[in-house]
Amino acid sequence: MKNCLTDISCRLRYLPALVAFSILLISTPIELPASQPENGRQCQSIPGYPAGSITPGSRAEWQQARTVVVHTPGDEVLFGLAHPAAALFERPFSLDGARREHQNYICLMSDNGAKVFRLTDILLAGTMDANGAPVPGRALDDLRSLARNTLRYRTGALPPKQAATQESYRREVIDNLHPRELLSIILQQPSVTLASTGTHNTGLKASYRVDPLMNLYFMRDQAITTARGLVIGHFNSVQREPETAIARFAYKKLGISPIYEVTGSARLEGGDFLPAGDTALIGQGLRTNAEAVRQLLEHQVFGTPRVAVVKDSWKNQDQMHLDTYFNIIDRNLAVIVEERINQSDGTGRIVKAADPAKKSLVDLYELRGGSYRKTRSDIPFQEFLEKDLGMILIPVTNADQLKYGINFLTLGRKKILGIDGVSADYKKRLADAGVDAVWMDFHNLTGGYGAAHCTTQVIQRSEETKQ
Repeated sequence: MKNCLTDISCRLRYLPALVAFSILLISTPIELPASQPENGRQCQSIPGYPAGSITPGSRAEWQQARTVVVHTPGDEVLFGLAHPAAALFERPFSLDGARREHQNYICLMSDNGAKVFRLTDILLAGTMDANGAPVPGRALDDLRSLARNTLRYRTGALPPKQAATQESYRREVIDNLHPRELLSIILQQPSVTLASTGTHNTGLKASYRVDPLMNLYFMRDQAITTARGLVIGHFNSVQREPETAIARFAYKKLGISPIYEVTGSARLEGGDFLPAGDTALIGQGLRTNAEAVRQLLEHQVFGTPRVAVVKDSWKNQDQMHLDTYFNIIDRNLAVIVEERINQSDGTGRIVKAADPAKKSLVDLYELRGGSYRKTRSDIPFQEFLEKDLGMILIPVTNADQLKYGINFLTLGRKKILGIDGVSADYKKRLADAGVDAVWMDFHNLTGGYGAAHCTTQVIQRSEETKQ
């Protein structure tokens, strides 16, 4: 009989259970219950995934939202709540409350004709049977591959011979975990630092670190959906870099092939893109840079004859993306922070001037001779919206902007899901403009520094069909 204190192969047999158990302690996935809206009805996201049946595209923000991808915040958010600022959060909030708010949001989108898919459902689809048992096959193999690329063993402190066994051992561990445990690894991003204990016990000890994807529930930012299709971005913040790999994996599983992915020094986040019919609006400022805009123009990802590059020189965290200070309700109606525009009376006299430091400028590109060419430079954003796009602008106070009054989701023409807590005056202005607004409790979700628009990737919009 072998002595396990001296035989390393014997000792290593006991490590899978230790590693798996440690990871489960870090984060045991929670099966989210359906939320209970006020009418008592349960509401779930769409189960599974219709691979190949979705043609991504969004020509205008006012078109009907048809297909949406979201991620209900899970235990990966917990460590961010321990230090919100370092997690890119605005403030502490209740994770349990955020889950409930998000589930209600899914219900409201579904009520209005959108097919809503949760990221975790996409990742797990095809990996388990009805009883939760793993199902061998391509879906499970792919999920294991994603988890394998996420789980890291750090072996620098081990003797060379012992270190050499760890890569095959890591693969063995992944191959023996349940799909839900693989999902936890993907969301928590654990690394295991190993040290030798000689002949004591299993011969190894470990310390554990996780780099959880705390901002993943802001599904707007990993990509943009243009009239041509899906484009994968590149985060400005190091905390969010791994998210694009997971988003790319999920969209591929939905049968969606990105038409482009920005590279190199380019930084592109989805909150900076808004489609507006024959004109695509792309913000350039705190989170999306000039190199990303250059690549998008060069590769003609927009599918529109015109592209308006909205240059924000203020670059402030409270208005980090274009969709935090401007949003579209209909082809001729939008909202914008009042400090960014001149407000006039009925005679055209300016009664409240814009803050010069916060005025964005537009460079306009038009598709000519097979490429986008700049035709105008440094157009005041307000002038471009009102004169070029024919939009009526509803000014929003700074106080209502800070309450995420601009970061609503437009479901269709003059139909929005907005964030409650804004002023009665703002609600009245929208109602007077004919806007059908449903106001949601997002108190906890906004603690992460975003709201309705930030938490959704609308991968398919189309004109509303008449019945």
